[in-house]
Parts: sequence; C-alpha cells; structure tokens
Amino acid sequence: MQSIAAFFRGQKTCVTGASGFVGWHVAQQLIESGAKVQALIRPGSCRDIPGGMENFAWIEGDLRRRDSLDQALRGCRYLFHVAGDYRFWTKDPRELFSNNVDGTANILEAARKHGIEKIVYTSTVGILQKNPSGQLAEEKRLACEADLKGPYKRSKFQAYLAVKTRTDAGWPIVTALPTAPIGPRDLKPTPTGAIIVRLLNGRIPMLARTGLNFVDVRQCARGHLLALMHGEIGERYLLGGINLWLAEFFQMLQPYTPHSIPRHYSPHWLSHIAACVSELAAARWTGKEPFVTRESVGMSIGPHFSTSAKAERELGYISGSIDNAVRDAVEYFHMRGLAPAARIDRFRRIEPDRIQVR
Repeated sequence: MQSIAAFFRGQKTCVTGASGFVGWHVAQQLIESGAKVQALIRPGSCRDIPGGMENFAWIEGDLRRRDSLDQALRGCRYLFHVAGDYRFWTKDPRELFSNNVDGTANILEAARKHGIEKIVYTSTVGILQKNPSGQLAEEKRLACEADLKGPYKRSKFQAYLAVKTRTDAGWPIVTALPTAPIGPRDLKPTPTGAIIVRLLNGRIPMLARTGLNFVDVRQCARGHLLALMHGEIGERYLLGGINLWLAEFFQMLQPYTPHSIPRHYSPHWLSHIAACVSELAAARWTGKEPFVTRESVGMSIGPHFSTSAKAERELGYISGSIDNAVRDAVEYFHMRGLAPAARIDRFRRIEPDRIQVR
C-alpha cells in the first residue's frame, strides 16, 4: 500500500480551518508528508504552523464570500475542508448556519470551478443517529434533523446535506466524521478541550451520565489523509478512538490535577435549569460563553459511543490509545496558563509512533 508521504509529496493541497484544532494537525501532517499546503484563513486568525514553511502559505479569505476563495484553491489538486464553527452557544445562531452551511456550499462551488480532483469534508459524529440499546453508532444511520439538539448540530447536519446533494450528483467528496478530539494545540479551546480545562481547575462540580468516543487529534488528522487517499466518493468515515463514560475519562485526568474529580451525578432537570440560567446571564449581562449550554445538556442523556470499524477496514485507519493525547493536552493547557501545573514527568509516553506520517 502506498505510503502517505509518497502519495502527498509535492502535491499542492488546500486546507481550510488550518488555524483551528483538527485543521492545524491536518495541515501539519501534510507538510510533514511533503505536500505544498495553501491554508485559507480569516484575517486576524492565529498563524502557527511549526516547520516546513517553504511548502506552506497562509492565504486570507472568508468562506462566506465565494469571491474570496479563488486564490487559496488556485493550482491545487486536493482540498481538505476542515473549517467549522464549533460552538454550542452564540448570541446569534445565524452565525453558525452562515459559517457551517453557506461556507461549505461556497468552498465546494469554488473547488468545482478550479477542478479540484478530490475533497475531504469534515463533518461530525453528531450527524449520525444515536443507536438504541447500547449499540455503537455507525456511518450508515443518519440522524433526523428534528431530533438534533441545538443550532450547532443542526447547522452541521444541513451542511452535510449540501455535501450529499453534490456527491449524489457525482462530485468527488468524501466525508470525515471525527468524534471528540483531544490533544495539543486546542487553541480556543473546543468544547471537548474546555471540559479538560474546567476539570483541571476544579470547576466541574458534578458528573453527567454520559459518555463519548474520544480520539487523539493527531490520529484523527491522519485519518483525514487516509480518507483522501483511500476513501470512496460519497462515503462517510467515522474517525474515532475509544469509548469512555465521562467518569472514566475524568479518572484518566485525575493524576494531572490537584483537585478531586466529581463523584456524584447531577439530575438532568438540575443541569437543564443551570444551562438556562447560564445562557440567560451570557445573553443579557456577561456576553461570555455560558458555563453550560442547553445543547450540551441535551447531548448528555446517555452515552454517544461509536465504532470506527469501517475506516479501519477501508482506509487502514487505527483507533489508537488516547493516553498521549490526554498528557499532551494537559501540557498544552498548562503552557497556555489555562490549567495549573501537573506532575506530567511521572507519566511515560505510550506508542509515540502510531500517529506519525510515513
């Protein structure tokens, strides 16, 4: 099987969202493989790609303006559309639909204009149906939009429908479905990273009876490259890692924080009230992101477990350990001043070469 480096070496590739979490790692692994990367970025966004700058260029544009996308796509063979507005709350939900739905349609239309050979679109596991009776979510079961909680998931669902309309017409698009990525360089941080930061600071008082599939962001990024290499046009591929109840995930973080992890569960009604109050305060007074949102509370009913068996079988993807991702996320948040110092030196790194680009 052809290696990632052999496939991408010298290939001019556009990446949207390279200033974000998953997109940054996709761009970095492309650079390591020898690709020539053109990264679409909004004016004023963080520009931090270590190494390989001779094969990398930041190009300013706005997904909401189709006429600003041509330069980033010009001369490219491939496109990774990783950019997305990943928030569970905003004062104006129309921003989420503009960025996620309209932005996706715009970049796809521009890619077609420039003759892009193949596209990987980054969606989310959240567009899939939550399976009953403990079964693992898988790619073939799409959710019903009416059942989706909150504007973020609905915007991503509508964006995927815009993609599906085009793939049904023969456009060369493969869809990647990341689960809950964790690891270094979670700049904002994302909602998943925010959970880690709050726990490290002792700011999560109670548990929710939920669980997620957590994935090392670097493994997820590698899955994107494999999806472009081996993914079948029109198919969806879950890129996940390990299924953990929230309490189990917190146990993994316990050695890195001086605070005790929560042991008691919050009733759903209490979490819902807290979310309503938190969102009201954010909208009327603080203007800051709520501590907890109704969308996240709605997602916390039961586990959201999934399987990456299809990606493993068809792409050569590996659902690896998240031990290094947890450690590296903690190191990164401490370096940023978002979390207290931890005794990281006590914990050895595990399987360091499972996610290297080769």
